[in-house]
Amino acid sequence: PAPMLCLLLAPAALAAPTGAALIYCDPVGYEGRYFREACEARGVLLVRLWSTPYAAMLSEDLEDAEERAAIQRGCAPAAGEEAAWAESALSGITVTGVLCGSDAGLATAERLQHALVPARTNGLVPARRDKYLMHEALRTAGLAAARQSVARSWEEAEDARC
Repeated sequence: PAPMLCLLLAPAALAAPTGAALIYCDPVGYEGRYFREACEARGVLLVRLWSTPYAAMLSEDLEDAEERAAIQRGCAPAAGEEAAWAESALSGITVTGVLCGSDAGLATAERLQHALVPARTNGLVPARRDKYLMHEALRTAGLAAARQSVARSWEEAEDARC
C-alpha cells in the first residue's frame, strides 16, 4: 500500500488565495473530499493534521519506519507550541477555524481552535469529549441525562445499577 502521508497544501496551488486556512484534525472519512473541494473553490487553505492519539493508532502496526515518520511529521503541534507552529508552517496565513474528523482528535482540535482562533472559542471544555462529564453537565443544567456509574473494578461494574 502507498505510504500514509498528510501534507499541507501549498498556498500557490489555490485558484484565488484568500489568506485564510482551515485546519482539519484527523482527516478521515468521506467528508474530507468535500472539505477539500469547498476550500479549494473558495481559495482557503485546508491544513490536514493528525492528533497524537490518531497518529499512534495509524502507526501502531506499521513496520516501515519512513511511513511512521511521515505520520509523525503530519501531527498537530504540542500544547503551547501552536502559535509558533502556525507562524512557521503557515507563513502569515490566518487560521479561521478547526474541523475534526475523529472522536480521538476532539481534544486536539479544541486546543488548536482555542490557541489559534481565540475569537471563535468558548474555552477548553473536557465535558465536550468525556461522555461521563457530558452527562453530569447535562444533569447539573437540569436536563435529562443518562443514568451512569463509575466502576473501578469488575465487582463494582457487576454491582452497578444504572
